[in-house]
Amino acid sequence: MFQFPKKQKICSHDAIERLFANGKSISENPLRIIWNFEENNDNVFLKVLIVVSKKRLKAAVDRNIVKRRIKEAYRIQKKHLELFLERNNQQLNLAIIYQEEEIMDYKVLEQKINLLLTRLITNA
Repeated sequence: MFQFPKKQKICSHDAIERLFANGKSISENPLRIIWNFEENNDNVFLKVLIVVSKKRLKAAVDRNIVKRRIKEAYRIQKKHLELFLERNNQQLNLAIIYQEEEIMDYKVLEQKINLLLTRLITNA
């Protein structure tokens, strides 16, 4: 039920390029999300890319901590968005970008991701 398998990750270079070229964006400090809709080819309604910049957090250990926290918060919150997309039979490609220069607490990230995903549902 609560999983994050490879099918739900954006791995294609072309899909990533389309996402950043044609995607819409919402920001809520320290996160920004970029999304666009694509054809639903493989029965996955939501595909995600998590980005933590080396420019912002120099140490790989810090980037990995932030990525783990974002993944966990996203994994818990994604069910509402998946149900919305399943009802509309759409596939959403989503990039979650971390924009802070220090490691944020998990609770803060969880609240911000929840806020961004609910905003995304209302805007979509």
